Amino acid sequence: MVVPSLQENLSNAIMESMACGKPVVAFDVGGNSDMIEHKINGYLAKPFDTSDFANGIEWVLNASNYDALCKNARGKVVKEFDSKVVVEKYVRLYQEVLRNGDQKTVIGKAKAVNCERE
Repeated sequence: MVVPSLQENLSNAIMESMACGKPVVAFDVGGNSDMIEHKINGYLAKPFDTSDFANGIEWVLNASNYDALCKNARGKVVKEFDSKVVVEKYVRLYQEVLRNGDQKTVIGKAKAVNCERE
């Protein structure tokens, strides 16, 4: 899969392609490096460097370890972006925010609740 976007967040096209076991060539911009591991499950070209991008396409097409690239692409998505994994990450984040939240806000809310009860 070739994704020539110059700006990305967390591309569904990249994630879906990798979930299908296809290595991806993309520029190293935005969230692309969160999914693509350079020469492990795809190729991250230097930002805006079209020559490097072309090199990446050629590298993937001629990779002697193409089957491993495909397996690694699928594995990355399953390991880090499966819905169950993402839910667990959100739960941990929310728990941390609740544990380490702004104590003044928490105390202020507790006082407001106590005043309402009186």
